Amino acid sequence: MKKLFFVLILAAVAATDAMAQTFQARVNRDAIPEGETFLLSLDLEGASTSDAPDFSALDKDFTVYSVSNAYRTNIVNGNMTQSQQWNLVMMPKKTGKLTIPAIKLDKWQSQPVEITVAAAGEEIGTAPVSQSTNQPRFKIDAAVDNTSPYVQQQINYTLTIYDTGGLQGEEPIFTGGSDDWIIKALGAPEITSKTVDGKHLREIKFHYALFPQKSGELTIPSARFNGFYLTREKRRDPFGTLFNDDLFIAGFGMADIFATRNPVVLNTKPIKINVLPAAASNNGNWWLPASDVELFAQFEPANPVFKTGEAVNRTIYLKAGGVADTQLPEIRFASTEGMKQYPEKPQTQMTVENGKIVSVEKIANVYIPQQAGEAEIPAIEVPWFNVGTKRMEKAVLPAMKINVLPGLSMPAPQQLPVTENPRQPEISAQPSVQPVEEVSGIKSGAVYWMLGGAFAAGLLLSFLLMRLFTGKTTPKPRNHKKHVLEKAREKDLRALRDALFEWARHRYHRRDISSLKEIEDLVKDSQFDCELEKLSEALYAKDSADWQAGSFIKVFERISKRKAPKKDDNAPLPKLYK
Repeated sequence: MKKLFFVLILAAVAATDAMAQTFQARVNRDAIPEGETFLLSLDLEGASTSDAPDFSALDKDFTVYSVSNAYRTNIVNGNMTQSQQWNLVMMPKKTGKLTIPAIKLDKWQSQPVEITVAAAGEEIGTAPVSQSTNQPRFKIDAAVDNTSPYVQQQINYTLTIYDTGGLQGEEPIFTGGSDDWIIKALGAPEITSKTVDGKHLREIKFHYALFPQKSGELTIPSARFNGFYLTREKRRDPFGTLFNDDLFIAGFGMADIFATRNPVVLNTKPIKINVLPAAASNNGNWWLPASDVELFAQFEPANPVFKTGEAVNRTIYLKAGGVADTQLPEIRFASTEGMKQYPEKPQTQMTVENGKIVSVEKIANVYIPQQAGEAEIPAIEVPWFNVGTKRMEKAVLPAMKINVLPGLSMPAPQQLPVTENPRQPEISAQPSVQPVEEVSGIKSGAVYWMLGGAFAAGLLLSFLLMRLFTGKTTPKPRNHKKHVLEKAREKDLRALRDALFEWARHRYHRRDISSLKEIEDLVKDSQFDCELEKLSEALYAKDSADWQAGSFIKVFERISKRKAPKKDDNAPLPKLYK
């Protein structure tokens, strides 16, 4: 009988212990706006274990940003109890009603928990924002100014983030659809503050220029904002009674200076648009849909004298508003009798003016007259489509008549004035040139050669004397890669651009490199192209403080480790002397 009584007592104690051991799940809120985080707490009461819960069941519908745990031991009237707590900061992957599945821990299992996730911008519940933590703190919206553009026409895209809770983060990024679009940021974001129903609200607007690259129905890809907000909310923690509930924040921080980072992910909705094909009136010309186009030219020097056999430099500029630099056509130079031409490789750049993309193409051309007399430099025409008037137009650089004088090796005929084109004031009449008399039986040309030879001999002698008396040797060649990295770390963007030119000229054995676009064409690396585009934008931005040197250095160091191309021993001289 005594044995039976002892067994019953042991069974009762075991049953009491089993009843005291619980593993429960709870959330800090069961209605959550899309893009915001919530807290899942798992409490093991009356027991302790060295094992960790199995969180793999959460991966399907949730992103887990952080996991923390805490332990607590209570002694009351000599009885000791233990408890453990796990706190998970999580974000739902989709909207609607979701179930947090049961979580397994050793021999225990929590119960499922249901939550509701509302789409971004929707109000949750009936309580005002200021009275309910279930109301959305943040909202994102996107809009375009034209849903029926022509192919390659600029669309203005505005992304707005509404913030009521100290939102922080990086610039939004577009996800997917990159092959169908060229996307360029239009300067720094606009930030305005106002008060709505007694609550502070910030509006953060990002402006972009989008260029559709094909016609038909297209979808503007969604943009994603990754950010966070800080809180100092007091969560249930195991040591709250000892430290007045102030030590632990969200179960895994310490003191107010370690405020909790709450991740926020906001996504815009894709926008469908109908892209029109190139206008039929384009008649097979290069398609250039723009708001305005200009052609202008500049001689160097400003008022040159054309002489047979002597080069004259002229730079032509094509400026177009509302188009990307990659859309600019290459300027063609018509041949003209008695004149050789040597156009150089065009250079392009893209800037932002008054909220609009402006692209400029610059191309230098060298003219060398072959015979004296009157000649004509042909007109240059660029057809373009005016997106405002929906009509084809032409940007024209008029033809101009010039008078070519004989060079030094030719007899000088009577001087004729330069015929000035009324629409092109770049060339003005030049005074007549008098023939040069012979000096002491030696022709003027020979005198020039003798003087030049004497000057060169003097320079050579000076150099030899300097070497002899100073003992200095030729300076050590610059380490071009090191120079680029130094300027990148200093964030001296203009010096960095020049250092990149030197690096590329040395690496690719090209003395004519003078634009970042040429470096892109030579390197052929998409990540490096992106870094050069960011550098180009920062060069012309009002504030270049946002330019990330670390990202540039990482990509540059990678591509600079590639095997450098060998120099082509048969490489020609510059185009002028081919």
